[in-house]
Amino acid sequence: MICQKCNKELPFNETILKEFVACPYCGTFFPKILPPIEAGTIEAELKKFVDDFGGLEIFSVENSSRFAKSLVKLETPFDVARDKLLVANIKNIPQKLYSVLDQPQNEQQQMADLCLDEMTSFGLPQEFAKETVSWLAHVMQLPVNVEREPLIEKIIRNAKVKINYKLGSDSREFEDKRDYTYKICTIGQQEWFAENFNNDHGRNQFYDDYNNTIGQPCINANFGRLYNWQEAVKNAPEGWRLPTLEDFRDLVGHINSLGLNSGSALKSTNHWHGSADSGRDLFGFCANPTRLEKGTSQAWFWTSSPSEDSEYPYYCVSLSADSNELCLSSTAGTGYYACVRYVKDVEEK
Repeated sequence: MICQKCNKELPFNETILKEFVACPYCGTFFPKILPPIEAGTIEAELKKFVDDFGGLEIFSVENSSRFAKSLVKLETPFDVARDKLLVANIKNIPQKLYSVLDQPQNEQQQMADLCLDEMTSFGLPQEFAKETVSWLAHVMQLPVNVEREPLIEKIIRNAKVKINYKLGSDSREFEDKRDYTYKICTIGQQEWFAENFNNDHGRNQFYDDYNNTIGQPCINANFGRLYNWQEAVKNAPEGWRLPTLEDFRDLVGHINSLGLNSGSALKSTNHWHGSADSGRDLFGFCANPTRLEKGTSQAWFWTSSPSEDSEYPYYCVSLSADSNELCLSSTAGTGYYACVRYVKDVEEK
């Protein structure tokens, strides 16, 4: 099978391909049949609510109190399901999913991801959140990924063919004729430096914000140097650019479309020690920590996008040992030093 968007061949058999949510190369969504709800009685009850009300409007904001009253009347064996759905209703999960019924599939997936985050931020276990969102999405026939395990990993784990490559492209190199050869990787429709920029104009140091000092040795001299914003912009090799904030948003969007967390997928498999998942380096991006902030290892990367803050006029993005996601809202001043990863669009063949 060949992806109709990026024309790359997908080396899996048909049974496995049916499980794909999106192309692992470009992120294009494939049609997906929603999996059956394990406890079919829950689906039957939810559909009964819809039929009795006369349509899916039972899940709208205006009818949230009516939906809750209907749930309260449920009895054994619906007690556990009832309580989970009542919690979801308190967090407006049914209403949020209902609001994207007529939206493009990528927006539906984004809303499902938001709903999962809403429930886990409420202190609920992730299994609880995914199960409940999947019930509602199934009845509304929203083709979103709410599997307990990221589907792309399930596919690879069950594949009958040998998978000897990462989710991105095979390791390749770009020769910067000025002074260095860099590893590069393809993620979605973007090509990225797979290691930090490292010419001799930068600082071979890391930034310790806890002590507010610059000057200690770099955590690892092989992790590349740090640059101020002006150096980051002007040092871009020909054909490459300092990524915009939108470039990083596209990167995160592609990774999330595969059911993966952007932070853990991009971080290297070593050196990250915190409360979040360890790095998995699923795309060959191999982000290593180069900064300490209040005892937590981090990596900050420049963007070319200006912020509206006069004191901190440029956006950075950051990874932390205590987070599974790439943070897209950091800002920094002109005297700040950060890592640099250049990017370019994949050329269409």
